[in-house]
Amino acid sequence: MQELLLLVEDDDALGRGIRLALEGGGLRVTVCRTLAEGRRTLEDGAFDLLILDVNLPDGNGLDFLRTLRRDHAVPVILLTANDLETDIVTGLELGADDYITKPFRIRELTSRIRSVLRRAGQGGST
Repeated sequence: MQELLLLVEDDDALGRGIRLALEGGGLRVTVCRTLAEGRRTLEDGAFDLLILDVNLPDGNGLDFLRTLRRDHAVPVILLTANDLETDIVTGLELGADDYITKPFRIRELTSRIRSVLRRAGQGGST
């Protein structure tokens, strides 16, 4: 079974690149460009993992994560340009399963996704 990921990323080119790379590795990826779109998409379907940018045009991904954790246990990887230690610690303390800073390497992102999915009991063995 293919794992289904939700990517919330406002940069079109980056979102397309991540989706193509991950789908080439056997994952299915739905891309949303705003928090509002991400919220609606998450409510409409079951996802194995959420990859969430922090700086989005309609809000802050950390605020979204805070509210998400009230109702959802979906694993979350924050993928952001915010690289200060305080940002990383805040993201992890709010419930993120991992925190990756941009720029990043796609093979490392894929490996971290597989690791989070394994810890969540979703498999990730492909």
